Amino acid sequence: MRGRFSAVAATTAALLALCAAPAAAQNVLLERGVQAAGVWCFPLASDTLSYLYIPDRAALSTDDEGRPQFSFVRYIVNERAATATHETIGDAGGGGILTFLVSYGVSEERRRRAERELTRVTGNRDVVLKGPLVFQSGTFSLVSSVLGGDGEGTRYAVLTTGQAPVLEGNRIALSFELDPERSTLLLQSLQTATPDVSLVFDMTFVGIAPAFDATLTVDWAKVQKHKEFSAGGSVYWVGADVEATFDEMRRDNSIQLTSTGSDESMEALLNTVYDRLLKLMFEPVQPMKLPEGERGGLMQALSAVFDPEKLADNARQTTGFGLGVGYQARTVRDTGHTVLRFDHRAALERHATIAFNVGDVWKEWGDDPGVFRTVNLADPAFQQREIRVGVDGSLLPEFEKYVNSVSVTLKKRHEDGSETIRELVLDGASFTGAPPDLRFMYGWSGDDDRQEWLNYQVRTQWSFRDGGSYDTGWVDSDASMINLYAPYDRRIVQLVGDHDLLRARGVRTVFIEISYPFFGEQRTQDRILRLDRPPEEATIEATLPRDEPTYDYQITWHVSGEDDLTASGTDRTGIVYIDEMPDEGADR
Repeated sequence: MRGRFSAVAATTAALLALCAAPAAAQNVLLERGVQAAGVWCFPLASDTLSYLYIPDRAALSTDDEGRPQFSFVRYIVNERAATATHETIGDAGGGGILTFLVSYGVSEERRRRAERELTRVTGNRDVVLKGPLVFQSGTFSLVSSVLGGDGEGTRYAVLTTGQAPVLEGNRIALSFELDPERSTLLLQSLQTATPDVSLVFDMTFVGIAPAFDATLTVDWAKVQKHKEFSAGGSVYWVGADVEATFDEMRRDNSIQLTSTGSDESMEALLNTVYDRLLKLMFEPVQPMKLPEGERGGLMQALSAVFDPEKLADNARQTTGFGLGVGYQARTVRDTGHTVLRFDHRAALERHATIAFNVGDVWKEWGDDPGVFRTVNLADPAFQQREIRVGVDGSLLPEFEKYVNSVSVTLKKRHEDGSETIRELVLDGASFTGAPPDLRFMYGWSGDDDRQEWLNYQVRTQWSFRDGGSYDTGWVDSDASMINLYAPYDRRIVQLVGDHDLLRARGVRTVFIEISYPFFGEQRTQDRILRLDRPPEEATIEATLPRDEPTYDYQITWHVSGEDDLTASGTDRTGIVYIDEMPDEGADR
């Protein structure tokens, strides 16, 4: 039996409500962050006496009786040998099923110690530690050599990545099916203090970066000479590679940073600069959303990052590059210069790393049959298959914005010719009460081929607000979980240009409109930039079908005393340059 794995974030009504809340409500001041009793705390921009802490430790979830929500079941299937032999003792079939739930946060005891320490660190008795910071997004990566790997001595391997819950205390559930050999190896590993099953959470939060008297000039001709861009977007990179590329660009003057700030502020400035360059030159990529044939290189690169023996050193750090995210170089300009200024406060993405290991669960629960047990499945007629439906945590807010409903239909065709059909429908109301029971189940009906019994078909149909629909059609699967991801991507289109250059040409305002297809409809978004105001980070958010990243754009420049200038085009890079005006003699 081939190993299978799946994961889903366990959600509650509170998650839906908080995910839908504006991110700006929790804007924190990054330069004022302090560590109190080992916990990172940041003051709110709107109330600098109120601090939020970053949840930084993960553990096995427990039930109401304090038992770990963990089970490892090894099962045995009695099978006849394919050919007759003289041996009277042979190998039975079977395998193992590992299931566990993980949550992250700060314990109440640590929170109280952090609040007391925060008063001492800040020297202010009026500060209050209000609660946890709500992450903007998050991913998890499963690291193990027993549960997967290439069979050629790979010590550490990232087996899968997925969306992590953004609220402290919410749970992520993981389930794995193992063949007999790996089942035995895992049992031996679980009897050690640090078993070969680790998770790494890479959580993203947004804060307000300070203003700097600094200017960055990008020489696109030199940028194009770097290997990341000469590869033509066909190679995937991890955060450490991207950061090294930016350092190299500074050394060879592909990018030139001019600053009058002190050396003490240089690290904070570089965080801001690199964050802006990251959005300008690279596109984040989640491995499990790539086509199957394209995942290998990125998963191998991520595996080199996740050495479990070093994860503790990486945990509880707030950095600008995530550990569990890959990057792909954008298609950028090949000539000219772009000037970026940092003389205003701007939102900045930071990453927090949380490391988890299953731990010595065997020591306390090894004799508990509810946690560890071995069973013999002698009669397949009494077996049933349970397929869970996992809802991606980032999908929940979409029921408030874009999604009317999604229906999931499972069809199992049995060997005796009969069919089992199951269906469930989810909408916003599905998550306003107790967590819904998102499971399908089918049993035995002449299914003597046990491997074929695991196969089924699934169909997902999406209905969107304001019209539009999407149908995946019937898709073959044998996974123990059906993961629901929105069939579209929220894409940020950056509007980049030199405002001084535009003002010198008499431009007063710039109007940008983008349009794009959305499942049978055409949608538009626009933005007006006034040049009589301080420059700001200008973007337009577009919601594009996952396999259609292209959009049309039109730019209109309102010039003092002259007719408007207009230019249009098609783009898929996520960057529109607003300072590339038509020539004076162009049509208006």
